[in-house]
Amino acid sequence: MLRKAHTAQLALALLPLLACACVAFPQEPSAPPPAATPRVTVNTPPPAAAAMPPRASATPAAPVTAQPAAPATAMGSGIALLLPLSGQFSATAEAVRDGFMSQYFADGAHPPLKLYDVGTTADGARAAYARALAEGAGVVVGPLTREGVASLAGLNSTVPVLGLNYLDANTALSGRFYQFGLAPEDEARAAARLALAQNQRRALALVPDSEWGTRTLAAFDAALRAGGGQVLRVQRYAQGVNDQSKLIAELMGVADSEERHRAMTLVLGAKSEFESQRRADVDLVFLGARAQDARLLVPQLRFNRAGDLPIYTTALVYDGQSNADLAGLRFCDQPWMIETGEARAAQRNAVASLPSAKASPRLFALGRDAYALSTGLLHGSLRVGDGLDGASGRLEWQDRSVIGRQLDCVQMAADGLRPLNP
Repeated sequence: MLRKAHTAQLALALLPLLACACVAFPQEPSAPPPAATPRVTVNTPPPAAAAMPPRASATPAAPVTAQPAAPATAMGSGIALLLPLSGQFSATAEAVRDGFMSQYFADGAHPPLKLYDVGTTADGARAAYARALAEGAGVVVGPLTREGVASLAGLNSTVPVLGLNYLDANTALSGRFYQFGLAPEDEARAAARLALAQNQRRALALVPDSEWGTRTLAAFDAALRAGGGQVLRVQRYAQGVNDQSKLIAELMGVADSEERHRAMTLVLGAKSEFESQRRADVDLVFLGARAQDARLLVPQLRFNRAGDLPIYTTALVYDGQSNADLAGLRFCDQPWMIETGEARAAQRNAVASLPSAKASPRLFALGRDAYALSTGLLHGSLRVGDGLDGASGRLEWQDRSVIGRQLDCVQMAADGLRPLNP
């Protein structure tokens, strides 16, 4: 499906033109282009209104009857890419777009492509979708925000639609609608499975007091329980607060140890030597944190007797650079971020000059994989159960509507990452 990147060096050189906030894709020339020139056009959205933030759901929408993806109909043979390139989600959309285009240019057999700016509303997404069909799209990719994806999910589409987000389980879906995206729950579930593979089943959890913290904790807890484990205690911290020592001492059971010593001192009437202890019924700690929060929390965890426990977290803790303060943390992430082989390194180097590849590498990887999936849908070459070694993970078509990801796991060291797959 995909060609090697070295066949498209000239096209890749055009990518910096795509990185600005405005729409700056090359317009289709009036004269017939040479065979190797990509056919890319762009369409702007209708007036936009308020928007919903992009968010991957913890519970993908319920599948419909399993069947192979049908090839594009005779009405169209190209790809329509629908993204919110104007408005508050433009930076997110540009990273996905650039990743998509990097794979498009690397594919010597790329089909015609049209890019549509859907703005920030569901109406904009539906209008762009209708225009894409009228202009001959054989497959539609996008939108990106949850609201935009939901607006297309129930349409009786005549062509495959690959929405770049996950929807709730009770969302009505058409028979040619597919879901693919980045969900932090994927990382939490992978961390739980990794812990279970190490025979570590009893967890303490420290997560931010936020929607993200609630979602990742729920995913970790469900996956751990499915393998016979459990989360014994949870503490939620306020982000941006440096001193969390009291909360962490309570989580680790150190506060209880100190209280027992104080009570014993009162009974005996004399002071005695004492070293606080953590609770003994724990195998691991699950930490939900950004890199900047983790650098504050990990030393406090270790001070409160968690130093001998493995600490699992999510990919949010890793910004592409190893940190001695975070050495020992275990997490699962996409190959684009943590794979060290020559082939992957060459792919990253080929796009290293793109600002979006540096600023939002995970979204960039999502765009690359979206192109690979779109060509499979366009030609009807994907089947339920198929897998693809993608940039954002090992892609697995889990059922009729959901394309999920399996991630790689590593342990952070002061000088790099150590593979840690079960």
